Amino acid sequence: MIQAVITRLQAIARDIVLIELQAADQRPLQGASPGAHIDLHLPNGQIRQYSLTNAQGEATQASYQIAVARDANSRGGSTWVHDKLRTGTGLAISAPRNLFALDTQVPGKVLFIGAGIGITPIYAMVKAAQQNGLDWQLAACARSASRMAFQEELHTLDPQRVRFHFDMEQGTALNLKALLGESTWDAVYACGPAGLLDAIEKATGHWPAGSVRMERFKAQAQDHSSHTAFQLVLAKSQKTVEVGADESPLEALERIGIDHPYACREGLCGTCEVRVLEGQPDHKDNVLSAQERTAGQRFIPCISRCSGPQLVIEL
Repeated sequence: MIQAVITRLQAIARDIVLIELQAADQRPLQGASPGAHIDLHLPNGQIRQYSLTNAQGEATQASYQIAVARDANSRGGSTWVHDKLRTGTGLAISAPRNLFALDTQVPGKVLFIGAGIGITPIYAMVKAAQQNGLDWQLAACARSASRMAFQEELHTLDPQRVRFHFDMEQGTALNLKALLGESTWDAVYACGPAGLLDAIEKATGHWPAGSVRMERFKAQAQDHSSHTAFQLVLAKSQKTVEVGADESPLEALERIGIDHPYACREGLCGTCEVRVLEGQPDHKDNVLSAQERTAGQRFIPCISRCSGPQLVIEL
């Protein structure tokens, strides 16, 4: 855990605030690569994950910057940030983690799609793409220009590579089919509302594995009707617990007194990840790639389950 203090708080678009954090002891912070996020441990007891907008792959950095949108359907996180945080406020934060890493060695054309507050990790990525000489294009989308974070900075970066789409001004949603089909993209990175990401997933389902990377801020709806109980074996602890059909493996661990780290409880952040030793996971998270799911060596116990009667994990 890192003790940090807010050194800058600035409105950068409608209902979006930029927050800069520095270490309370003024020491340099661990560096982060594009796509990384940190956990904010809010004084109201909630833990929320936010992408770093200034992650550029340095060994250390002086501060972390995040941008937070006010969410009308907030469960308390974004509302608290907007209404309560002030310059000088102290917060506990995590070290950066990256589940949405940018490959700066892609030899061909790279498409970035950032919609709404989903522009935050994409902003860090396109800066890195420019610095590393990638052949990139960005589609930056928002309901209106007033809600577009980092609009001026993105335009200045390279106006020939950046296109903005504002639904209200243009009277229609982004033509995703045309965008994806206008070039042979070697890689696509996307972050935004669930509907957009679902559409991208559907449109690119036949593309080569690993060519499309997405980060979700909200978990996909889950169907629990087919859940069955299974045995969860803890190899190191030499304990076994039955995970009920109506509880998650993480909840089962907590029920027997195992204090396992977690943050989102929605399969989004990867904080609770454990290693699989035996058994076949039933992956329901938004953390692991298709290749990682096929390998079956990583498990997100806050939401995933087991495809068989027993799963052995390294815990």
